[in-house]
Amino acid sequence: MERKVIKVKDILEPIRIDKYLSEILKEYSREYIKVLCKNKFVKINNKIISEPDKKVNNGDEIEVIIPRREDFIESGQIEGLEIIYEDEDLLVINKPAFVKVHPAKKFDEETTLLDFLLKKFPNFKNSEWPLNRPFLVHRLDRETSGVLLVAKTPQMQFALSKQFQQRQINKVYRAIVSGKVLKKKIEVIAPIKKEKNFSKIDFLGKEAKTEVKVLSLTEEYSYLEIYPKTGRTHQIRTHLNFIGHPIIGDVAYGGPKKVKDKDVSRVMLHAYSIEFFDYRRKIWKKFVAELPQDFKFFLSFLSLD
Repeated sequence: MERKVIKVKDILEPIRIDKYLSEILKEYSREYIKVLCKNKFVKINNKIISEPDKKVNNGDEIEVIIPRREDFIESGQIEGLEIIYEDEDLLVINKPAFVKVHPAKKFDEETTLLDFLLKKFPNFKNSEWPLNRPFLVHRLDRETSGVLLVAKTPQMQFALSKQFQQRQINKVYRAIVSGKVLKKKIEVIAPIKKEKNFSKIDFLGKEAKTEVKVLSLTEEYSYLEIYPKTGRTHQIRTHLNFIGHPIIGDVAYGGPKKVKDKDVSRVMLHAYSIEFFDYRRKIWKKFVAELPQDFKFFLSFLSLD
């Protein structure tokens, strides 16, 4: 962590500490300064404050602690994470459920995939990476398991990001959903609008297209293979709920929390495979992430395997 000590001077009248610090510490936004205050990383005259509207005066001494992720993340290890493939440019992993790809907030204390990568590759230079975060190309929701591409070089990150933007990367998901899907194949075309952390069908939203194939079914549940053709936030979850077949465990999008009196601990959605063009070797590559045990359990429990 970094410690900064600032002597207040040259102000004409008392001023809010968040406003003052954002003018002095120009590399940090006012919103970030507010977060530091609320998390008790700021002192005035050696007294901890938690209110960003606290006023400071000429002569006051402010102490600011700028925490780093490594200050409160003890380990970059992730239980159950499987490395499917690795070369000098690329890492392909099978992400376990309940692992975030990157921190969701300023002081998120969960170990994320990004923490794992920073520990695994400590000698990177952040300034060389074309996107906001090193290594990351795309993401999966916290509860979603499955295959994820990680760039080990800025060049690979740029190349893969371009393929995602141009919709050249082929992704396949598997899901267990409520209800008997009557058609063997379905094409869902419905625009999606994101509102904070939630997505919904809205005809003022962005174009979204998902193709669905039934792998097996019973009278009450279906096992699906899903091909998202666009990349909207929560697209698969939103579209499956829209057609009346929400994913089991996906309470936010209409899915049941229990099936046959058995609790479903998470959204039963798995990123099964991904295919992309390796720009250095000039070949297409495809990787598959095997289904996790909890997913296999519900396939068997619901007679879908």
